[in-house]
Amino acid sequence: MADLHLGGWREDTLREIGIKSFEKAIDISIEEKVDFILISGDLFDSSNPTIDVMASAARKLYQLKEKNIEVYVIEGSHDFSPTGRTILKVFQEAGLLKKVTSVDDVDGKLRLRGIKDSKTDISIYGVSGIRGSLEKATYDVLDRANLEESEGNKIFMFHSAIQEFKPSSLAHMEAIPISYLPKGFLYYAGGHIHDNGEFELDGYKNVVFPGALFPNNIDELLIFRGGGFYIVSYENDKITKKYVSIKIYPVIILEIPIDGMTSFSIEEKIKEITLNKDFTDSIVITKFKGKLEGNISSINFKKINEYLEKKGARLVKRDTRELILKEYKEVKNISFTKEKLEEDIISRHKDQIAIKGCATDTIPFVKNFMELLSREKKEGEKKDDYYTNILRDSLEYLRKLKLLGGLDEDNLS
Repeated sequence: MADLHLGGWREDTLREIGIKSFEKAIDISIEEKVDFILISGDLFDSSNPTIDVMASAARKLYQLKEKNIEVYVIEGSHDFSPTGRTILKVFQEAGLLKKVTSVDDVDGKLRLRGIKDSKTDISIYGVSGIRGSLEKATYDVLDRANLEESEGNKIFMFHSAIQEFKPSSLAHMEAIPISYLPKGFLYYAGGHIHDNGEFELDGYKNVVFPGALFPNNIDELLIFRGGGFYIVSYENDKITKKYVSIKIYPVIILEIPIDGMTSFSIEEKIKEITLNKDFTDSIVITKFKGKLEGNISSINFKKINEYLEKKGARLVKRDTRELILKEYKEVKNISFTKEKLEEDIISRHKDQIAIKGCATDTIPFVKNFMELLSREKKEGEKKDDYYTNILRDSLEYLRKLKLLGGLDEDNLS
């Protein structure tokens, strides 16, 4: 497994799901009676996670220790520290895991020591990942010949994107060429790429990325909706790989088209499309799409979230990146009076204002309506009366312009 990023989410619910995913993966590994576990970087989201996160991880790792299941790790770009002062070192001293990245400097070359697993006689070596792909410096001086010449069955652990296997969606990501890795190993346990995949190239068989054990951001929730790890068997000189999916709670994506809708109609649309849906113990992502008339703050996200939570959602997250906001052109102040400035602004933007069925021109309508809404409170006028009178006058004005249909005096009051 790789890229667990324990403690990485800000939201308590998602942080807890990340930990539960780890716990479930360990439970499955114990049930399957695995010989050992490989964690190819980013067990934690930082080199110094919170006490609660460390305690949860230590509890599960101790269960493995009790079952005599070794855990071999390398540091990833998140839990790596150039000083070596990481929680992984503490866990290693406590006997909860073993780092396989120790090296000796031999004639200017780095020679990996590795660790031979006592149950299987498989030797395990690894190179840690560093932010910005700075691990390239390690590979530049790595004694690959020594690794390739060493006898027995060998596994190589790494935490880097591989140029030849990098998905097009990660074109921007720094990567190393496959030739940086030593050839001829039984298995290559990769990390850093959060999508799972199995690859092969001349001299390199069984290059495997398990992907993240649980998504680490909203994009990964949208794409993967969950994570997993591999259980790998080696029998009769043959490698067999089985991907194990981990999904603690279902991820439900609600696509909400909002073209031409008001805040109220958006809420009604959500009720309509969720009428017969079950959200019990689910993570719901509301994905808003389309052109929004007005400011994004006009959408009552809190009310929408509360509605979905009442329908059973454990957590609601929103994605507004596909919203198209109405753009207004820059207005330069070329007027000297307040009235003239207002008229200039209205005139410049009148083509962006559509009032269907209005019995007057746009400019007079907007100016009159602005005047009604900006009336100051009269001396001695109560606050409630002030708001009621503004509302009454505004509705009366709209009625005169035939914008409120057949509203009579009783309805108006």
